[in-house]
Amino acid sequence: MRKSAIALVMAAGLIAGVAPAEAATAPTRPTAAQKLQLQYLVEEEKLARDVYAYLAANVTSQKFSNIVKSEQTHMDNISALLKKYNYFNPTTTRAPGVFRDVELQKLYNDLIAKGSVGVAEAFAVGVAIEELDIADIKKMAANPAPADVKLAWDLLLKGSINHLAAFSR
Repeated sequence: MRKSAIALVMAAGLIAGVAPAEAATAPTRPTAAQKLQLQYLVEEEKLARDVYAYLAANVTSQKFSNIVKSEQTHMDNISALLKKYNYFNPTTTRAPGVFRDVELQKLYNDLIAKGSVGVAEAFAVGVAIEELDIADIKKMAANPAPADVKLAWDLLLKGSINHLAAFSR
């Protein structure tokens, strides 16, 4: 009976994309630090969405309009995790361009000012946002986390890499 239970846990981990050793050691809930990271990350995705929406309206590049939709999906994915774990979502009552995190608020203000100068500057802002996202996600993903959180990070990382490529062309 014990062997079949272990096999079931390993199979579930493999289906979820988690290696057997990692499945045995991965936490079932985010840590307190990961809770804060998820709350920050949803705001960071909001920052990207809001900056790109602003630039789409003011710089007239279709790339921004397309990527806004993707950033909303990223926000929705992290929001679902926050809801699943019954964590506060700092983005639910915030208007576009308004952030709880004061550093993200300052960054938003700086980025829209820089990106408003012209198309090349707007693309440079896109590169800066995606590089920031990639660095933050890589730091977060370096520690063990529940499989659903790891999956969300992996999807966000792939999305940010694709967005970075789009802005770098």
